[in-house]
Amino acid sequence: MEVLVVRHALALDKDEASQQGLADRDRPLTPEGATKMKRIARALASRVPEVSVLVTSPWRRAVETGDLLQKAYGRFQRFESEALVPGAEPDALVGELSAYAADPVVALVGHEPHLSGWVSWCLTASLEPVVELRKGGACLLRFREGLGAGRARLLWLMTPSLLRRL
Repeated sequence: MEVLVVRHALALDKDEASQQGLADRDRPLTPEGATKMKRIARALASRVPEVSVLVTSPWRRAVETGDLLQKAYGRFQRFESEALVPGAEPDALVGELSAYAADPVVALVGHEPHLSGWVSWCLTASLEPVVELRKGGACLLRFREGLGAGRARLLWLMTPSLLRRL
């Protein structure tokens, strides 16, 4: 199984959202973030065309990023999961993903520092970050012997600017 891990695109600043009465979970993508993510989504769809399932955080910016991925990919199953919100335990996401173990590629959209911690945990069995995903950045992990701590191999990690150039 491969897991495409995508950080949500550029969203409304926390302070600006607060001034507008929006909670952190309700911050939308900025117009610039959406425009850049459209290009990133097209690049991801050409680089990893076999995604069959998308799991996003239920927070607005992740859902909106997922919308843009869905437009680029066309059809796939789509779900929201609390296992992708900041502070969720790594095992919770592994539990969610185990339901899709038969799928060749599952995509995730979430937040920092949760995603980097989860990717690092999958690679090294430690939550100490060894990678950093920028807004709109992505990486591809391969699991050969089941999902879990220290069981993944990093196939690639790309910044948003590199993805937009593909």
